[in-house]
Amino acid sequence: MGRRIKHTSRDVEELARLMLAEAIGEGVQGMNMVGSVVANRVEADCAPDFKGLRNIRHAIYQTIPGTNIPHFEPVLNGSLYTQRPTEADLQRARNLLHGDREPRARMNLWFFNPSPGKKYRAPCTETMPRSPMTKFDFAHKNHCFYVAVPGYCPEFYR
Repeated sequence: MGRRIKHTSRDVEELARLMLAEAIGEGVQGMNMVGSVVANRVEADCAPDFKGLRNIRHAIYQTIPGTNIPHFEPVLNGSLYTQRPTEADLQRARNLLHGDREPRARMNLWFFNPSPGKKYRAPCTETMPRSPMTKFDFAHKNHCFYVAVPGYCPEFYR
């Protein structure tokens, strides 16, 4: 369980669309893992990466510091805007926002797909690209999931 995140119906829809755009081919568990990471970032509220993310939309549209490049590929390539979530997709997003995180991704603050558009996943790296404060945790289908190195983001890793 995670912390409940205050949200609006628009937040629910945005999270559901991101989960679909990022991980539709990875089943319900993969989509829930992606959604858990986004919710974890709001819950973490730690500097420098996640300080001040007050809601899900802040986390979804957050940019890499100093670059103006979105963290999430579906925001960058526009696939976020083409998703049409069903009621089941919206309910999954609501559940995550109510604190029901995917257990395997409960402590993850990062993920990435090292082989977007491919039918295979390239090997996961020990740290996430452009994020040296990360440590590889596990892989699920096309995505690699990461946790923080010891001492980073103690607000979340209590």
